[in-house]
Amino acid sequence: MRRAVQTVPDWAIGCMDREYIILDWGAKDRSIAIWLQTESQYFDLRIRHDRPDFKGRASLEDCSRDELMQLARQSGDTGICTIENDVATWSGWGGRFGFSCEDVAVFPDDGRLEPRGNVIYEFETAKSPVQYEEAWIQQPGADGLIAHLTLRADARPDEVLAVLLLVGRHAGYVEKSTSDSRLSLEVQLNQVAGDIGRMREILDCEASYAISSRAGAPYVIRHSNLPFREGSELDVPPIDRERLEQDPSLPSTHRSAHWRVESCSVRC
Repeated sequence: MRRAVQTVPDWAIGCMDREYIILDWGAKDRSIAIWLQTESQYFDLRIRHDRPDFKGRASLEDCSRDELMQLARQSGDTGICTIENDVATWSGWGGRFGFSCEDVAVFPDDGRLEPRGNVIYEFETAKSPVQYEEAWIQQPGADGLIAHLTLRADARPDEVLAVLLLVGRHAGYVEKSTSDSRLSLEVQLNQVAGDIGRMREILDCEASYAISSRAGAPYVIRHSNLPFREGSELDVPPIDRERLEQDPSLPSTHRSAHWRVESCSVRC
């Protein structure tokens, strides 16, 4: 199994949990933000600090129109990250994966990075509409297997349904969007606000971050844009690198689909 072409320096590979963001020298915003980075592929998930409690909701069908609008104030995506001269550029990966919210959509696709110990600070570039500062904390448990997998339909193996990134004990999962629109979720939901069924369809695209307590243990979802998924196990297949030399396909719990390992390596 081939290793991915590395487009970021070693210090950027890992799982970063954002401590805060400051916009235009305002107050620190401590909303949830998770950044997983392999040698090339990234996963990004952002959940506002004021998201309501969805306790008692088991699916989107249980959510009211107002609650669905709250779920539109999140973002999650995957793609390729390139870092040159400490400036990172994030580019979407093939097709339409994930979704955006208004608060994230205003930012350009690059940022100036400064690694200091176990913290990566991110600042605006000349393209940024506002001044900002973000502090990303490198999380322990990011050594070991680094892998990029795609979920593919059994009947249509060229069709990618989801992307899964593994960075040691951390995992990021994001599905292909259920909407062809590249507008933010808030805009899309406002456009169809009279059709609650369509609102649920647009939001039915999962982006989840999961962590394993130890090697070999299940990956349990800690943060998700779908609150009722938190606490559940993420579909992460066991990876036998020797077996992958003959067949890069792995079984999946998803109906009529399988995982394909696009790249993997071991980081010490």
